[in-house]
Amino acid sequence: MSGAQRLIRSYVRRERPFKESQKADWERLWPRYGVPRAAWGSVVAAAPVILDIGFGDGEALMGIAAADSAHTYMGVEMYRSGLLKVMRGAEHAHLPNVRVVEADANEVLAALPADSLAGAHVFFPDPWPKARHHKRRLVTAAFIAALVRVLRPGGIIHMATDWENYAAEAAQLFRTFAVLEPLAPERNGRPETRFERRGWRLGHSSYDLRYRRLP
Repeated sequence: MSGAQRLIRSYVRRERPFKESQKADWERLWPRYGVPRAAWGSVVAAAPVILDIGFGDGEALMGIAAADSAHTYMGVEMYRSGLLKVMRGAEHAHLPNVRVVEADANEVLAALPADSLAGAHVFFPDPWPKARHHKRRLVTAAFIAALVRVLRPGGIIHMATDWENYAAEAAQLFRTFAVLEPLAPERNGRPETRFERRGWRLGHSSYDLRYRRLP
């Protein structure tokens, strides 16, 4: 686009087409668990919602939702394979407090009403480890500002990564927002995942960053 800054995305769409069985399950489960754009606002208005951004295979999302029936967990993901896995898992585990959104996280944050979320989880976003790709990382000052806008006073942002420099970079960005109060950097109920354990085998550590929005 002439005269406009090119949008840098934090993901690359590469996905195999669904098999027939997957298509059938998607068509059956989406009306039950999927949230179309027109309903995003009504979901956050109906119950205290934790937004889970980029949930991957959904292991942590479903584990936390199973342990916390007081909140609705609305997962945002671009990949249909992950969305379908969560819908299947929510049906199998009888989790009525799980909903999913097929969209870019920045698009969702821009569309939600201010002060509408009880919290947000950003667990293990793509680290884009090469220095020349750091500009693609999801957690930027603009992303944090968008989170702050939609977070209720008292709402908590919980980020986790197994890349030390990403954790340090993000912590520095979070510190620039006076409205965010740092909390103890602990798991706080975040379950271990296969992805995380694979990182440990590669010698990575896990870093949890937690902040509460002040009034």
